[in-house]
Amino acid sequence: MKVQVIINNKKIIADSNETILQVAKKNKIDIPTLCFLKNINEPASCRICVVEVEGIDKLVTSCTTKVKEGMNIKTNSNKVIKARKKVLELLLSNHNKNCLNCTKNLKCDLQALTKQFHCNTEKYAGDVSENLTDDSNHAIVRDDSKCILCGKCVAVCSKKQGCSAITKINRGFNTKIGTAFDKSLQESSCVGCGQCVLVCPTGALSQKNEIDDVLKILDEDVIKIAQVAPSVRVAIGEEFGEEIGSFAEGKMVTALKQIGFDYVFDVNMGADFTIVEEAQELIENLKNNKNLPLFTSCCPAWFNYCEKFYPEFVNNLSTSKSPNEMLGSLVKYFFENQGKKVKIVSIMPCTAKKREILARGTIDKSLTTRELAELIKLKSIDFEKLEDSNFDDPFGEYTGGGLIFGVTGGVTEAALRYAIYKLTGKKQDIVNDVRYSEGVKEVSVDLNGRNIKLAIVHGLANAPKVMKELQKDKSKYDFVEVMACPGGCVNGGGQPFVDYNKHDIEEVIKKRSSTIYKVDGNMKFKNAGENEGVTKIYRDLLKGNHDLIHQLLHYNHNN
Repeated sequence: MKVQVIINNKKIIADSNETILQVAKKNKIDIPTLCFLKNINEPASCRICVVEVEGIDKLVTSCTTKVKEGMNIKTNSNKVIKARKKVLELLLSNHNKNCLNCTKNLKCDLQALTKQFHCNTEKYAGDVSENLTDDSNHAIVRDDSKCILCGKCVAVCSKKQGCSAITKINRGFNTKIGTAFDKSLQESSCVGCGQCVLVCPTGALSQKNEIDDVLKILDEDVIKIAQVAPSVRVAIGEEFGEEIGSFAEGKMVTALKQIGFDYVFDVNMGADFTIVEEAQELIENLKNNKNLPLFTSCCPAWFNYCEKFYPEFVNNLSTSKSPNEMLGSLVKYFFENQGKKVKIVSIMPCTAKKREILARGTIDKSLTTRELAELIKLKSIDFEKLEDSNFDDPFGEYTGGGLIFGVTGGVTEAALRYAIYKLTGKKQDIVNDVRYSEGVKEVSVDLNGRNIKLAIVHGLANAPKVMKELQKDKSKYDFVEVMACPGGCVNGGGQPFVDYNKHDIEEVIKKRSSTIYKVDGNMKFKNAGENEGVTKIYRDLLKGNHDLIHQLLHYNHNN
């Protein structure tokens, strides 16, 4: 039902099922929040979003109060401002205010609100909670001294990722975000996806920063190589003021060259290799009816999740390496065969890749999209004024199939493009079948006369829906793609921070994904089998040596 309300003297027609916060957001009226995350965390606990409603003595939380006919709402009255300021000053009384040493400095929601409301940071000075910094995890650092107990990280970890690695523990003044039995994050069920880092409004959660390690590599007497994942190019521009989803591939390559890398290669080419190997693996498994279903293995957080929650399915994980690891193996083999020493730094949208490189040892360091932006700024490079550059040969050519790895369903679509072409010689459009999953999508595809059953999963909380079915009947699916992060790598834990007061997570995913699909749609070649660079490397570098190909491009899950 439609109702008319007044917000800050402006008449607005709204839906009666909407909250004051939703209506204000739609009408570009700013109401700050700290704990609110649409459809994920709506506890109304921070009290920052309070507003004044005529006829009601107490201030109400805009995130939970639905609009009613005739409501007269003030979002910026003196009473509202005073209340918000007091809440902020109370939060600051138990907060580590050494902002200059904080990883979230100048990108912190609490810091921004403190400035906006002219807070006295020492007004309620007194005892503070005992602080703990936990850097045991391969990807994520926890700092209790900066936590405001908003609960966003807990909600995302349980509701979106299904890991429940963290929760509120203890009581009263000693309440904090911790793990079961207050163990280290590394000992918990954390898989390193980094979704908690994306939503944390302060510096309580951050990725492990390895910029200093990369700077040391840049000073070494070795060939220095950067290789970049598909989703980085549709997000890096956001760090320099560009629109969400802007395509900044050329500038990104130029920036990496100016930073000091000798070569910049494209992980999209690694994705094309992964498509070839994984599709061939699927064809063989279907032919021999073994190790089905075949699970994709290019997402390290999913790999970790499978090991921790469903170890009985580890042998169903594809042995094909991730695009990052495949390309790294090929690059090192290429240069070391010439007697040259190389160091490789991968640029990923993912925090969990930091675990992958530790486990596999092919890549030397992995930086997130955010870390790359920090490095560009550290080097005083004016990103917006850079000219475009191309990736270097012989590892710079890619097809649309490699590019769409960055989006949920992309691995499946790319593998099927290649498998269908390999078996029939025909190119088949399967876009409407596998794109735009809302968590779990089941699809059946004709593969040269055989009906194969697929499941496409994103957001780890959706994985049990598929895994429990497979525990009952392994023949339920033939091929399963799992991407840990909602939306896939475009929404990876290492991507730029977004102001979720202004943008919904789904909106961010859609904009970045749309850019990838648009570029794919304009590409001449969409099938990994059409990548002449891939064909040349198989022929000239690997010389068709099956043992060498397996050594460089496949995992051994038993190790």
